[in-house]
Amino acid sequence: MANRPSKHFPLVLPRGGNELRLVARSTFVRQTAKFISAAAILAAATESQAQLDGQQTSTEATGRRFRDFLAVVQSAKDSSARRTIIDEYLARVRSHSRAIIEDSTVYFVYQGKARSVAIAGDLNGWDPSADTMTRIPRTNLFVLSKNVPPAARFEYKFVVDSAWILDPLNAQKVMGGYGANSEIWMPRYQPPPDIEYRPDILHGKLETLSITSSLLQRTHPVFVYLPPSYKKSGRKKFPTLYVTDGGEYITLARMTNVLDNLIAEKRIEPIIGVFVDPRTDIRDLSTSKRMFDYTMSDTFVSFITDELRGSLTKKYRLTSAPENTGIMGASLGGLIATYTAFKRPDVFGLCAAQSPSYWWKNDSMITIARQSPRKNIRFYISTGTIRDAQEKASAMKIVLERKEYAVKYEEHPEGHNWANWRARLANLLEYFWSGK
Repeated sequence: MANRPSKHFPLVLPRGGNELRLVARSTFVRQTAKFISAAAILAAATESQAQLDGQQTSTEATGRRFRDFLAVVQSAKDSSARRTIIDEYLARVRSHSRAIIEDSTVYFVYQGKARSVAIAGDLNGWDPSADTMTRIPRTNLFVLSKNVPPAARFEYKFVVDSAWILDPLNAQKVMGGYGANSEIWMPRYQPPPDIEYRPDILHGKLETLSITSSLLQRTHPVFVYLPPSYKKSGRKKFPTLYVTDGGEYITLARMTNVLDNLIAEKRIEPIIGVFVDPRTDIRDLSTSKRMFDYTMSDTFVSFITDELRGSLTKKYRLTSAPENTGIMGASLGGLIATYTAFKRPDVFGLCAAQSPSYWWKNDSMITIARQSPRKNIRFYISTGTIRDAQEKASAMKIVLERKEYAVKYEEHPEGHNWANWRARLANLLEYFWSGK
């Protein structure tokens, strides 16, 4: 059956989207994946921002440095005195509602009955056996310290006797593909302002379609962002960006907010966003086909460039100029975006890859870039430096620059997650469409 826009159905929050190479993390997320409401994301974001407004250092909030606190605990004469010292200190920490950070050191603290407590998160690749916390003798206090780059942002959970939980002392959290994680912003981290919804500007329209593909032999949701000026622009054709893992870029990365804000501020020209979701049922993680489609699938490339684009061109005023048509994605989505651009530079002259999985099949994408004739493509590549895609992304950058491609490359002290990727959206959009 030919592909076609058909019935509309509501956009709900997707789940999933991060493929990880660590078995321990994969097992965890499979066991704990839950449906998350869009309201929960907004609530978490609002809560985190409120905690950071007018923040104090941990020492200012608690009245003493953490090492001094431990020394006082260990010198206490009896258990009653130790409990009083600990309870008073932790009460001040809870009122501060944030992790204990002193200079570039983070102190993770857990109080409670447990055989073992560990930290799993961006800093150790979500390995629950990598960082076991130390129990302070004669107390129920578990402690671990980590030196972290001063501008870093990272996510984590406590693993208490095999149970994965949020940090009870840190109210700051962020939503990921599988629910909330505890989050830490180091003192020099700058949160992205462009992801927030602004009621004082014009907003684009998001249309929800169901696209049936004869190539893929299935139906997928596609969300089309139309800029505020689209309806009154006559016959004008618009620059277009195709976004893999589209549902999560809308919800977890808040990309429609970023588009609205940048267009309103005239930082980019109005563009159309085509958000392609890998699930056949957006409410069901198990229906995701990204491990098939995004792993350098020629069939998926044909679907995007021929079936989907052909169908949407009949319905919307999309540009046909490759220099104004882009494709992007994160992780495996960054891999397939790069592969698609290399296969069809006649369609996509712009390519953005966030934390791209260039390690796939023994770095075959890097090999293709090295061995292929130079193509007329501009690249944006970003990666975190905390156990992310830095090694392979940097290798690809070198290959592309040696072949004289235009490349904007960025590294940031963050991990492999949606909060990292959404913070870079303004950068990549302005690189492609600022008009400067």
